[in-house]
Amino acid sequence: MTKRPDISGNRLFSATAAMEPRATLQTIQLPWKKASGFSVYDFSGNKYIDMTSGIFVANAGHANKAIKTAIKKTLDSDLLFSYNYPTEVKRDFLKKLLAVSPRHFNCAMLLMSGSETVDAAYKLMKNWGNKHGRKYIITFKGSYHGRGLSNDLISGSSAKAGWSGVKDKNVVFLDFPYSPDARFDPEKLPPPEQIAGFMLETFQGWGAWFYPKKYLGDLCAFARKAGALVCFDEMQSGFYRLGAIYGYLTYSPSIKPDILCLGKGISSSLPLAAVLTRKVIADVDPKADLHGTQSGNPLCCAASLANLKFLSSPRIQAHLRKVIPVWEKETAALAGLPGVKLVNTRGLIAGIIFEDAKTATAAVKRCIYDGVLPVCTNRNSIKLAPPLCITADAIKEAIEVLRAAICGAAGNSSK
Repeated sequence: MTKRPDISGNRLFSATAAMEPRATLQTIQLPWKKASGFSVYDFSGNKYIDMTSGIFVANAGHANKAIKTAIKKTLDSDLLFSYNYPTEVKRDFLKKLLAVSPRHFNCAMLLMSGSETVDAAYKLMKNWGNKHGRKYIITFKGSYHGRGLSNDLISGSSAKAGWSGVKDKNVVFLDFPYSPDARFDPEKLPPPEQIAGFMLETFQGWGAWFYPKKYLGDLCAFARKAGALVCFDEMQSGFYRLGAIYGYLTYSPSIKPDILCLGKGISSSLPLAAVLTRKVIADVDPKADLHGTQSGNPLCCAASLANLKFLSSPRIQAHLRKVIPVWEKETAALAGLPGVKLVNTRGLIAGIIFEDAKTATAAVKRCIYDGVLPVCTNRNSIKLAPPLCITADAIKEAIEVLRAAICGAAGNSSK
């Protein structure tokens, strides 16, 4: 695709950047004019195949017609805001969310962002631990669980919250099992009877790193025997991204977590997030303050209800069964390219792991110039996660562009 200079977009980027902190700026300077289906358009009319889903949000596709109709209907009903009061659309959405979820979940709380859900999960595990004489939360090095103090306390490393001067000495970080031969070792944990819970990303985000199935199975079996809670952060893996409604189900149907943190793809559009759990856990402290001013916003609930109906429909489920094998085959074949160490792929997510960050970032920029928008991690990886409505032909086209970009970037880096 021939690219025209995006003069209007560059001016928009500069004007916006002048009013925002430097820490909020996008590495990739690509202002959007509109997005539809699996395509993004800039201000010069250039079209891009979106391999980011707007960073894992637009699972149902950008500007999905069913979601737009639901939003417009709610907008015209003069119900734009309802604080935390009950509404019909909130009731209907909660009912649908629990209906499509595994049956052992019987309680949901609505929030506005993924970071808020992790904060709530942290609180739930702390409250549960306080009641049962347990204090430790186990998490993994290299993880990411959102923005906020409690999020930083359980993300990445024990130093992540260093900016605050606050440290939770009862958060224990394990090495992530990057090797497929890694084995879960309970000897590296505190006494089982003192563990309140485990906080897990369904896959480690920056490179779509999955746990070895036996490792995760052994961890969950250990937690169950020890009486510790298991929480999955499903922000990137939820709502059919990996094929199943929630990504943890792709490891084993026998895994039954106690808490799920949900967001991003929950609405494919407007800001909403949720925590799924059981009432026996959520109600340990009736005064835990597990809602917010915008919890259950009617427009967001309407969008999310339409999103769940769309994604769980027989038509879309049949579409996923058709395109996921194409995706996994096409992305896995990238593993043999120069500069690429390996490819992690499952469902409609892929993480391409490079020898170095310079080559990965250069490949991203080449992709964008040629009409494909990947996730730039600024690390030695590229992430790919298209809207679930993407076609097999578009997958093949995007991967061919990516293949050429990787080869070109690797060739330049060797000179």
